[in-house]
Amino acid sequence: MNQLETFALSPDLPAGPLGLRERRRVQTSVEISEAALTLFERKGVEATTVGEIAQAAGVSQRTFFRYFATKEEAALRDHWAFEAILAAGLDRLDSDVSPRLSLETSFAAALTTYSDSSSIASQRLLRVNRMIKKEPTLRAVLARASVGRTAALVDAVSKRFECSELQIRLAVDVSIAVLRAALETWVDRSSTDETAILPEIYSVARTLAQA
Repeated sequence: MNQLETFALSPDLPAGPLGLRERRRVQTSVEISEAALTLFERKGVEATTVGEIAQAAGVSQRTFFRYFATKEEAALRDHWAFEAILAAGLDRLDSDVSPRLSLETSFAAALTTYSDSSSIASQRLLRVNRMIKKEPTLRAVLARASVGRTAALVDAVSKRFECSELQIRLAVDVSIAVLRAALETWVDRSSTDETAILPEIYSVARTLAQA
């Protein structure tokens, strides 16, 4: 199953009239992810086992593997949610502007989810990205996933714009680089400034990238 289909767009229980079974499924996913991230913060990725994560979440190992393929995937849940929010806007790309501007405008709209630095969504994204910075194992998982993400972006842009393959790939690569720089700056800055706001940093990054 595609990661963007597996994880809810919100790191919390989705809003709306969901059935009890679906709400329990999402809640269990959140609890397993929280247990994984907490243990990784305390012990590190290598020293933590799936069994320990399952026990901390109050589920069996069998249940753990119904939700996540690996312990690393479990800890990255909120990062996958972040990428899902970005992907959700790709079907609304504006073909009346350049591919890069269209992508960056779409990303900017998606990042409004993280406008409140004290929100649960922002705090969880901060935690997981701090862990990503510390743990090469998690970075390796993201690096492998980035191949599919980039291909999906190229495909989405190609369907909207009649541009050369090179122009589309440059638009995607530069847009991702600007977004990554903003995200990493936000994570670093938040360690000393709790009021740092991701959308504002992204706006500055876009301006600097045009210089």
